[in-house]
Amino acid sequence: MALVFLDLDGTLLDTGVASPSTLAAIAQLKKNGHEPIIASGRTPHLLYGIDQILGIESAITANGNHINYQGKVVFEHYIPEETVRRMAELADRLGFDVVFEGVDAYVAYRRDGERIDQFSDAFHLEHPTLNRTYHLQNRLLAFIVFDDHVVDYLRESFPELVFSPSSRFGYDVNLRGELKAEGVRWLVKYLQFPEDQVYAIGDGAYDISMIKAVAHGIAMGNSFPELKTVASYVTTSVQEDGVAQALKHFGLI
Repeated sequence: MALVFLDLDGTLLDTGVASPSTLAAIAQLKKNGHEPIIASGRTPHLLYGIDQILGIESAITANGNHINYQGKVVFEHYIPEETVRRMAELADRLGFDVVFEGVDAYVAYRRDGERIDQFSDAFHLEHPTLNRTYHLQNRLLAFIVFDDHVVDYLRESFPELVFSPSSRFGYDVNLRGELKAEGVRWLVKYLQFPEDQVYAIGDGAYDISMIKAVAHGIAMGNSFPELKTVASYVTTSVQEDGVAQALKHFGLI
């Protein structure tokens, strides 16, 4: 049996949709006794039932900060309230747009510019509604910021956070660390699973640490260039059935 961690956007999904070949590959992977697990930068709310469509029962979301294993939340790591408060205050003082991401919501604390919706469109996400109080009653897993001119200042102001471009429209903001790799390591240890039977497939900058953390790291053909240099295998692109090709290459399907 193998554990296979799979990124969503650009890996399992092309323009927000899984191809018939990908769905068939995941079904065959499970039939062969292996376990697929989503490993995504999306928060749980933004899965939109994709996990059910894929037939995958477990997910590492929010870049490693939230883990649901077979219907049970087994790990949660939230941004400290003081950090959230400071981010809100700076957004108001400097006038930059910011989205707050919780387990059950994707809301804008400020939304004045166009990039906030362009970011959502790039990943086929909802346009966040304005909600100035969500963070007062709910814990946050991540932020998204959109204004290039404030990012350097925010990096200096929040050394506890990491700001990573996830598209040309915005930056994912998470607690500093190895992100997906930490989530993968935690779950492998939790399951007491043999490390030599762990695989991971991804395409983006956020997947680099995850690919390096497992025995069998696989880069999609459409990957961020640096990811390909650290992968043990480069498969075809998401448009060319890259997931299915990789699983076949390693004899998992």
